Amino acid sequence: MVTFPDGARIILGNEGGRPIHRGTVAVRGPCAPSREELMGSGLKEPQARALDFVLAWFGNPFDSVTSEPRSGAEPRWGVWPLSGPTLIAALAHWKQHEPEAFDAHLGRLGFEASALALFAQDPRLLAALARAGRERGAQRAQLETLVTHVLRPMLDSCAQEGTAVDAPGGLFVSARALALLFHAELRLGRRGVTRLVTLARERPEPPAAGERLAEDLRATGRSREASEVWRILTTPELADPS
Repeated sequence: MVTFPDGARIILGNEGGRPIHRGTVAVRGPCAPSREELMGSGLKEPQARALDFVLAWFGNPFDSVTSEPRSGAEPRWGVWPLSGPTLIAALAHWKQHEPEAFDAHLGRLGFEASALALFAQDPRLLAALARAGRERGAQRAQLETLVTHVLRPMLDSCAQEGTAVDAPGGLFVSARALALLFHAELRLGRRGVTRLVTLARERPEPPAAGERLAEDLRATGRSREASEVWRILTTPELADPS
């Protein structure tokens, strides 16, 4: 347990010898930004609906902090989660727009974004980063960094490859199709996105590409991801507005 001078407390867990904070501020809740704020980051309405669903069901709380052993125990922060350059970008965005809040939560502790690996050695800094995720400005920084540095480049890449993502009649226009695309990026990375795009070109009739991707995932032993794809395919939350 880490106690701050104002009495706030953060309880850290332990996973494989590494401190973690699983988070307490869900994407859908009174302590999180609204759908309108999410759209303010430059997303169209179907894209915002898709991202809201993917983050709510498959992402993390805003104040979650874990670490990735393969990257030298650097922290992974927030809803996507962000790590490495994207984490640094999110913190820089928050500091630029709310310098006083950033300094109150991280700057006064001597936080250095360029030394992320040191978090594994200092639970106090990890707890401070978790607490920062409860601040609305830090949450907006997470979302805007996610859109700017992850989703927008991915969508632009799909467009450059000849896959329509915004045009009427395109392969990834509806909230459900976009949720499949965002989920592929979150769980499978660019290889998963490429696979989904390939399937969509081969079988453009919805929701054939998602069904085929779920079959592929289950056949390769990734039953969890396959179940998540089926959840996207069947949920009424992503149905087109009547």
